[in-house]
Amino acid sequence: MYTTNKTCSSEIMRNKLVRRGPSSLTDEELLGVVLGGRVDWKNSAQVFDALKKNMWLLKRDFSSFFKMLLNIKGVGPSKASLIGAAIELGSRLMNERTPSITQVRDILPYISYLTKKSQECFVCINLNGGNRVISSRVVTIGLVDQALVHPREVFSEAVKERAAKVIVAHNHPAGVLSPSEEDIQITKNLLSASKILGITFLDHIIVTEDDYYSFREEGLL
Repeated sequence: MYTTNKTCSSEIMRNKLVRRGPSSLTDEELLGVVLGGRVDWKNSAQVFDALKKNMWLLKRDFSSFFKMLLNIKGVGPSKASLIGAAIELGSRLMNERTPSITQVRDILPYISYLTKKSQECFVCINLNGGNRVISSRVVTIGLVDQALVHPREVFSEAVKERAAKVIVAHNHPAGVLSPSEEDIQITKNLLSASKILGITFLDHIIVTEDDYYSFREEGLL
């Protein structure tokens, strides 16, 4: 059974990081480098476990996330702030690796799988303020109509994830590229809802095996 000392200097862990790289450190050791000082391994493990279980709070309710950290013995406002800042910095750096969506063709790789579907699938893609994809999910499968594609279903996750912008897309398995009356009305409904919510509705894209149709490129958004 592997064991570690009850406490260890953050200087020792920093030296280990420099010599061997960050991947050589355990979760608790990495946390120790962030927090500095002498680290109580039991306390550090408790903090890391709490982080894993409550990461969802970081984006949705930071105040609750912060209070959760303060409830852990040995974690005060200073250390809680360091942890929150370190996680946010890492998240932002990781997001920088995701290409920025600046034109319709940038989003096509995210929805290309739709061209192989035999049923109509309506998807919603959430983006941050830097036009980088946060998430993508299927809203409906089957006939795309107003009853099934409700703004509530489209924007619910965008609100939870604090997305700044949204792109929706669906496929036309029959190969007809032009939008139907239903497609046009759905787009109008979503545009109206987006203005109320304060979330930018960037585009509605229709794809077939051979081409795509963009409401924004066509001047309908």
